[in-house]
Amino acid sequence: MDLISFKSKVELPSNKGSIIYINQYNDFWTWKISVEKQNRGHILDTVHLDDTCKKLLEILPRWQTYRGVKCNYEKRLTMALARISDAYNEIRQHSLLEFHQIPDATLRFIWDVLGRVKEELGDRRVNQDYFIIAVCKPLMFLWGQTLAFDSINRINIRKDASLKLTSHLQSGSRWTYSQWKSVMWDFQKELLQNPEVINHCQFHSYQVFGSDSIVPYGRYLDLYYYY
Repeated sequence: MDLISFKSKVELPSNKGSIIYINQYNDFWTWKISVEKQNRGHILDTVHLDDTCKKLLEILPRWQTYRGVKCNYEKRLTMALARISDAYNEIRQHSLLEFHQIPDATLRFIWDVLGRVKEELGDRRVNQDYFIIAVCKPLMFLWGQTLAFDSINRINIRKDASLKLTSHLQSGSRWTYSQWKSVMWDFQKELLQNPEVINHCQFHSYQVFGSDSIVPYGRYLDLYYYY
């Protein structure tokens, strides 16, 4: 993960379709910051929950989050976001750099609730092996600290010989909570070993969002391993 290639990939690409996706994320994150930095609560509290649901239900289907499975994601996502409100409030001030400080039970609860949204019947899977994007795409918008881990991400991460990830990175679309957590630990370590990349993320976040108080490190990594 070198700084030159990192910087080139987080800048706006010339591809029109990519710009649309990037602008959708940036608009949501700008709104999130405007809500949360002024001590007006958070985007999953009772005041802002409806707006958050509406925004995500407009965006996530376009990002192919629920493609391939017939599920009542409109109703389930709304219910899921309400259920994880307190858990989200607990993790939202922790960036990927402090991932190790987040209580395991809180992360596991979020994983289970969001993962079940894409299950055909909405049932909990015994091994909690859910579609990775069912958890990580909405969580990348809400929290910003996880990659989406879609198929392109997974392929490019595996190709990166300089990245010292563990064998927990799965090529398939279903991951367990433990597999995701292990990879997130690895990305935390990778960032902490590259302070120049952290500095650039903070600079870019301030430049684009007007604040570096909540830096979406996972989103930057998502862009890096997508392009």
